[in-house]
Amino acid sequence: GHNFRPEYLEIGRLRDSLPDIQTVAFTATADAATRADIVDKLFDGSPRTFVHGFDRPNISLALRPKKNARRQILAFVADHAGESGIVYCSSRKRTEDLARTLQDAGYRAVPYHAGMDKAARDANQDLFQREDGIIVVATVAFGMGIDKPDVRYVFHANLPGNMEAYYQELGRAGRDGGPADAFMLYGLGDIRQRRMFIQDDAAAGGDDGHKRREHKRLDALIAYCETPQCRRRALLSYFGEDADPCGNCDNCLDPPVMEDGT
Repeated sequence: GHNFRPEYLEIGRLRDSLPDIQTVAFTATADAATRADIVDKLFDGSPRTFVHGFDRPNISLALRPKKNARRQILAFVADHAGESGIVYCSSRKRTEDLARTLQDAGYRAVPYHAGMDKAARDANQDLFQREDGIIVVATVAFGMGIDKPDVRYVFHANLPGNMEAYYQELGRAGRDGGPADAFMLYGLGDIRQRRMFIQDDAAAGGDDGHKRREHKRLDALIAYCETPQCRRRALLSYFGEDADPCGNCDNCLDPPVMEDGT
């Protein structure tokens, strides 16, 4: 997005300088508001738009409230011993700490974040691409250009930034079409941290409209975390698709017990 790469906004001006050049914009995980923003910022008139399906039925979706994160992560990884996986964290320090925790428990785990030396970062990425059973504990810096087909799980140790980020990150699992797991821990501390990120981004130059949109996106992710309905149905609904209950998420396989709160 242009809040991450402000130069993207200049592409519209570039088109003015080269009016006869065809321009095509691609995105993997844009909701309706983001697509409208791309059209507004980069194109004159109404460009032809093609939207393909978002469903990845081979990925099982599950979430749990955060209680003892370290114990919950170790229990999950124990059920996936010998498999390649990605564990996403919200901070560089957290990636380092969690990678050491997994190493101490006997797993081949490596950290990855933008603050690392480039040679070490590249070595860890190459190891993950080349060998089986490697766990990469990473910030969102890990993922661009990653196309390892047999990633069997993506574990979010912290709440992602929004639904688009969540979908993009979990989509790195199961690209070979085989069964894969997407598991997320979430808690009030994560929600508070994400609210602060939005406010800090706005203070650094973001406008009020951008701030409101980001809070709404976060609200949608929180609603997804708390829904008693089919996870896949809720996820695809966010991207404008209808779906039947999937039978392959935690709420379908183990429906939550509902109580009358009145």
